[in-house]
Amino acid sequence: MWKAAVSVLLLLLNMDMQVNGAAGEAGGSVAGGPGPETKLKAAEAEAANTIPASDTAPAGFLGNLLVVPMDGSHWVGIKAIAEEMGRRGHKVTVVIPEISVRMGPGKHYETVTFPVPYDKAHLDFVMAVHKDVLRKSTQSFIQNIKAKYSQIMRITGFIHTTAESLLFNDSLISHLAQQNFDAVLTDPMIPSGSLIARKLGLPTINLLRGIPCSLDMKSAGCPSPPSYVPRFLTKYSHVMNFKERTVNTLVALLEPLLCRLMYWYFDQIAYRFLGEEVGVAEVLSESAIWLLRMDFTLEFPRPIMPNVVLVGGINCNVRNPLPEVILCVFNYQLQDGFFLYPPYLIWLLLMQRDPVDV
Repeated sequence: MWKAAVSVLLLLLNMDMQVNGAAGEAGGSVAGGPGPETKLKAAEAEAANTIPASDTAPAGFLGNLLVVPMDGSHWVGIKAIAEEMGRRGHKVTVVIPEISVRMGPGKHYETVTFPVPYDKAHLDFVMAVHKDVLRKSTQSFIQNIKAKYSQIMRITGFIHTTAESLLFNDSLISHLAQQNFDAVLTDPMIPSGSLIARKLGLPTINLLRGIPCSLDMKSAGCPSPPSYVPRFLTKYSHVMNFKERTVNTLVALLEPLLCRLMYWYFDQIAYRFLGEEVGVAEVLSESAIWLLRMDFTLEFPRPIMPNVVLVGGINCNVRNPLPEVILCVFNYQLQDGFFLYPPYLIWLLLMQRDPVDV
């Protein structure tokens, strides 16, 4: 069963190496220019709008992956992995509700839908109200707080209803149990996929940006000292004075309460679904791999465990190498030893001019 989890990890590492390799090929073309093989691969990647297949994928093993995604912007990253895994020959099954904001069928994966007790009009209403609440309001402070609280309750009720429609669909869960999946790919922000993985005895691969109460880091066993790991919404950096560290420590002490408020209902769902006294934190702690959509080039440093893999930018398209005119400019800078003022360099780029001709 663990082969599928390792396969996904190798796929992501391979995608990262290909992106770095593209940057290396761009740097190497300064001296000799891109070769015909590089141009051919770039053309194929652009035509397919995806990452070129690699020869380093594990040969002889085609996994059976179950995907339980989260709707909204969370769907983008999981869809990219599902499409790429399916394109490489693995069987990918995505479980989605009949009515959703962004989720839908794809070219390289199968979809299994389940009914939900709301219609498209109700979903559009919830999203419209959510947009209105996020805009700046002219209401008083008390009215603004009431409106945001009502919207939070509306969103959480919507999430809980969708989760219960999936987890307590006995025919669907029985169908999934008969498919002999190797692993489950999910977003633990809504732990429906993690609960299904525990029910079916499958390893879990989590893809997420982060959980506000740091439940992901705690479940993964990552040390999180408040002395230099800033907490959510504090706006601190990893360099804090004594006052900031004190405030950061107080926020860290309140994080378990925030997690309790966020996942108390899912704890009850877990008890009803699994038939055992277990909470969301314990279920998430059994995850095989954590894929964090972040990178330390944009984040403050913090300790992570070996099964935590940084995959920031995984849902971004592979861009073409820099135009040859810029490479030519940098080349002439090194050879002739003169410095080009940045606005002049930008003008050369926009005009597609060669510095030799100017």
